[in-house]
Formats: sequence, C-alpha cells, structure tokens
Amino acid sequence: MAGMAGQTANFGDAIKTTYDRRLLTRALPRLVHARFGMQARVNKGYGTLELRKYSGLSAVSTPLDEGVTPSQQSAPTVATTTITPLWYGAWLGYTDKLDLTNYDPIVSEMVGILGEQAGLSIDTLVRNAITDGATADYSNGVSARASLAAVTDKISFSDIIIQIAELEAGDAMTMDGGGFPIIAHPHSWATLMQDDTFVTLFTREGGQALRTGQVGTILNCPMYLSSNAREYADGGASSADVYSMLFIAKESFGLWGLASLTPNYGSLDNGGVGYANRTGSPPRPLEIIMMEPGSAGSLDPLKQRGTIAWKCAHEEAILNSAWLRNLEHINDFS
Repeated sequence: MAGMAGQTANFGDAIKTTYDRRLLTRALPRLVHARFGMQARVNKGYGTLELRKYSGLSAVSTPLDEGVTPSQQSAPTVATTTITPLWYGAWLGYTDKLDLTNYDPIVSEMVGILGEQAGLSIDTLVRNAITDGATADYSNGVSARASLAAVTDKISFSDIIIQIAELEAGDAMTMDGGGFPIIAHPHSWATLMQDDTFVTLFTREGGQALRTGQVGTILNCPMYLSSNAREYADGGASSADVYSMLFIAKESFGLWGLASLTPNYGSLDNGGVGYANRTGSPPRPLEIIMMEPGSAGSLDPLKQRGTIAWKCAHEEAILNSAWLRNLEHINDFS
C-alpha cells in the first residue's frame, strides 16, 4: 500500500523495549583447586602458623648379635614450614539514585558478583601456587615445557599411569575415600576421551558428582574438570598452548586463613570457594562488608554513597612437592 513507508519511525517513542527481569546467568568456572589442601586457621594474636614434620628411619637389614647392643640410630630430622596469611579484598561503590532507579536488584547483584570474584581469586591463587610448587612432568616423555609439540606430544593414558605410579612409589597418602584427585581442563578431558585405553577404564559418576566438577574415576582416582585449570599460553614448541593436569596426594599442600577472615575452602562434599553460585544462592566464602549510604557520616551528609566489599586473609604452602605432581601436556586444543 503506497504512502506507508516510515510510519514505524514516526511512532518510535511509542514502541518500547520489553524488559525481562530475569538476569542471564554469568559463566563461572568450577572452583576446585582449594578443596584438597590441608586446612588450618590462625587465631587472633597469632599471625604465623608453624607446621613440623619428622623424618622417618630406614629399614634395619643387619641381624642382632647375641648379647651385643647395636649402635643408636641417627636422630630423625625435623622439617618446619612457616606461613603467614596475606590479606586480599576488593569493593564496588553505588549511589542511592542508582539503587532506587535501576530496574535490576543492583545491590544484591553486586554482592553476588563480588562473591564470585572472591572465589575465583582464591582458587586462582591456590592453582598458581600448587602448579608452581609441584613436581613437574611432561607428556610423551618430553623433558621441558618448551619442547612440547602440538602434533607428537598429546596427553595419553600412559602419562596418567606414570603420575600415579610416581605417587605410589613415593608412599604418597591417598585422600580420605581413596585415590589421588586429578584436576584437568575440559580440553584435556576431551582429548583423553579419544584414547581407547582411557575410555575403557574410565568410570563415569552420576549427576550429583557432575555438579561439583567430578566427571568420573580412573584407576581409583577421581577426576575433576575446571575451566580455571592452568594453561600456559604459547608455552610449548612453535607457540603451542600447554595445559596443566594436577595429581594431588593428601597433605601435599596447605591452606591457612586468619580467624573469621578465613575463606571457606570447601571440601570433597561441596563446591568449594564461591561455588554456591551454581546452586542459585550467593557465596559466603569470607567477610562481605556492606556500607549503606550515609554510613560515612559527615563525609556523606546526603546519604548518597554506599559500598560493598569482600575481604579475607589467606595463604597457601607446598608441604611435600613429591606428593603433588603437575603433568604439563599438549591436547587437541593446543
């Protein structure tokens, strides 16, 4: 029909955008690295924690002579680990006008976002510390990260066998419930799922385990997936990306906080630091500090400015690097 062009533009002010109050879910990694550390908390007034470990004695192979007292054994040595929690935190500000005129529940959203950041921060700090402090090994028998080649050095079932065997040979203690937890990137898991031997021995767990990041068990070792597993961009030969896969024994690393500022590091039975977002409730891993508009007194005389923050005291330490192995490797996505 002639003469109707441009009518939509003329009535532009009358055409409104439909606004959906349901906010889209933010993409969150499964934060699993802190679950497997030995956890402790330093009380108020004691800012440093000391842990001690006595060495063992070697086997006796010489029989006793009749009536002869053998020489005294050499006294065991004592290894000491001292650790002082460090402080971390971040904050966001808002105004009374923003809170009153924003269509979204901006304050509660900011609490959730900061909680997620706190969880990701702790998980990343722990991840970096344990990958740096672990005993390093490389897929396909390569001797260094820079030598890992994209075509020839992809991770395989035999690489996993070697890591578990080395832990067993070093008398590493399994976690409660058995096995050494494995933390892998989804890209590495996808590569292993094309290895016939791995697929044959891999035991898939149920939906409850999937919620916490566990995807199954290999040789009695539970495997957990996280997109926050460490990657070394361009770390291999010809700028191939190198991935980390962790094999963790009991008491191989420790996590410490300070009094009420200690993060909730999580355990095998829950999602760990900040993971509560995946079940729909905001995380409470540490202290959330909310300052309402006007709480600053004369510095905010019109009650215009408020802040939301998180704060924690945390540190990690390697207790036995031989019981913590980092398999650096190539996968199909390198």
